[in-house]
Amino acid sequence: MVSTVSKSLATVAALGLLALFPDQTSAQDKCELAIEPALEQWTIRYNPLEDDVAQRQFDISLVNTGATPCNGNILAFLQGESFGLRGPAGAPVVRYALVDDTYGGVNITPVTGQSPRRRGSSVRIKQGERMPARLTFAAFPDAGAAQGRYAQTLHLLVQQDNGQVHAARPVTLALEVAAAAAIGLKGEFTRPQGTAVIDLGELTEGPRPLNASLYVHSTGGYRVSITSANQGRLRQGASGWYVDYRLKVGPQNINLQGSDTFSVVSQTARQDDYPLSVRIGDVAGKRAGDYSDTLTFTVAAI
Repeated sequence: MVSTVSKSLATVAALGLLALFPDQTSAQDKCELAIEPALEQWTIRYNPLEDDVAQRQFDISLVNTGATPCNGNILAFLQGESFGLRGPAGAPVVRYALVDDTYGGVNITPVTGQSPRRRGSSVRIKQGERMPARLTFAAFPDAGAAQGRYAQTLHLLVQQDNGQVHAARPVTLALEVAAAAAIGLKGEFTRPQGTAVIDLGELTEGPRPLNASLYVHSTGGYRVSITSANQGRLRQGASGWYVDYRLKVGPQNINLQGSDTFSVVSQTARQDDYPLSVRIGDVAGKRAGDYSDTLTFTVAAI
């Protein structure tokens, strides 16, 4: 399936470039050059919650099977398509950069449909030579990029300074934004020994806001799971004394008798805050002392 698509793209590219550069036939009389990418799809896998940048280097080979040298510059060209990586329906277009690292690093990003004009010749491939070249592909998704694949197909060229084209090859640039989610706590709490602790103060029966919120950042939908070490009871040390309580996470009433969950279905990135509150049960007749429970919140992308 992949080889069939690539062959079709190469045919379309050749027709378009012949129309754009009518002197290509005479250029091919001088040399026989082919661009051979190690990969036909250049893919960056990116987790915006963990990775600082979305960037990779890719190698190509410039192969001259002709009887004369081939001189020119590596450029990029879009076949009748506006610039940018396109992803899921409704997602913003992702901008990117393409840099020829073969000799010092030259920006060849086809922002206007083709690379900026280059003077002289950056590559010189002798007859019978296979010359390696390296390019850097970097993508610049927004901070709230949704999970999914963003892609654009362009054509790499080797073009002489006079506009003649020696070779062209389609390559698909792709950014795959991972399904990812992160969870945390913000507001009034302390972290003795690295564990978040919320002080309930003196226990009195009734509802109480905790002045703290659970937050979730995700690239799409997610599921939050909550468990209680004491199954919804505040316990005095290792004793058998307990005070029942209930937990509310935003609008969600949580069943702490076992592991409880709630889910958010979304095709877009999310940044959600859930204020925490509790309802303390009957404290009459309970032994004085410190009562506590340990809650565990986990999140998984869906």
